[in-house]
Amino acid sequence: MTSDTFATIRTSLLGLTGLACLAYALAALVLGRPDPVGWYWPASIGTAAGLLISLAAVMAGRARAGQATDDLYRHVHQRAATQGYWLSLVTLAVTGAAGAFGWIDWRTAFAAQGTLTGAGFLLSFVWLDLRHR
Repeated sequence: MTSDTFATIRTSLLGLTGLACLAYALAALVLGRPDPVGWYWPASIGTAAGLLISLAAVMAGRARAGQATDDLYRHVHQRAATQGYWLSLVTLAVTGAAGAFGWIDWRTAFAAQGTLTGAGFLLSFVWLDLRHR
């Protein structure tokens, strides 16, 4: 496995996890329930993605996995963390205000906040990684 293949696998799995978090949050907000599907779905998908990324890193070998974690990866990761932070503040403010005004239930707002925070970082990472390739 080449370092590019490993990086593509990593980005794809992080993107799928981000989409799963986003879908869970949107379903919770649209349906008005904190548990639109099983509460364990986002965590299970994230855990499976982590295991598959780890397996891909082992299959690629230490040298190739190290090549896929170069300075560009670190730069993209840092920018995604920064953008994810600011996106999480916005989602916390919006869902918190919606809960305070009674537009959505507090439990639903809390579920949406948690999954949108994860989705913000993951999807920012994928977007930036694809832009810089």
